[in-house]
Amino acid sequence: MYYGELAFLFKKYISILLLILGILLIIAFTLQPGSASAALAMHFVNVISKVNNKLNHATADWYSFYILVRKFAHSVEYLVMGVASIFFFLVWAKKRPFLLAVVFCAVVSICDQLSKIVVPGREFDITDIPIDVMGYLIGILFVYVARHEWHKFKQK
Repeated sequence: MYYGELAFLFKKYISILLLILGILLIIAFTLQPGSASAALAMHFVNVISKVNNKLNHATADWYSFYILVRKFAHSVEYLVMGVASIFFFLVWAKKRPFLLAVVFCAVVSICDQLSKIVVPGREFDITDIPIDVMGYLIGILFVYVARHEWHKFKQK
């Protein structure tokens, strides 16, 4: 086995590991009871509220900010899923890895929302799906642009 084969084998195993970790991240957050999920989001809101109070002593609409934190968390977890899935399909798929990554992430997103039906304190929220889409498309596009720039850099 020469270096090129070892590097490709390494990419294959890393891509599988990243995809599994991305899926496990989503499963871990999805299976949290509603109270635990709310408490985690509220922790971030409280930290930011304390910083805000020290800086400018102004009050804010913290409930709206709480909702934004929850939605932002969705987009971040799907950004990670988008990066992991595109990396996986770039290594394993011969044709259309970007399309496959988008379809895969969409299926994961829908399964994520459907699985919340059986978790206490959680519910199917149709408004989370566009947030998920935004997250994984940003992750996929980030990898696409980074890959394109890397190839341009290597050609110089």
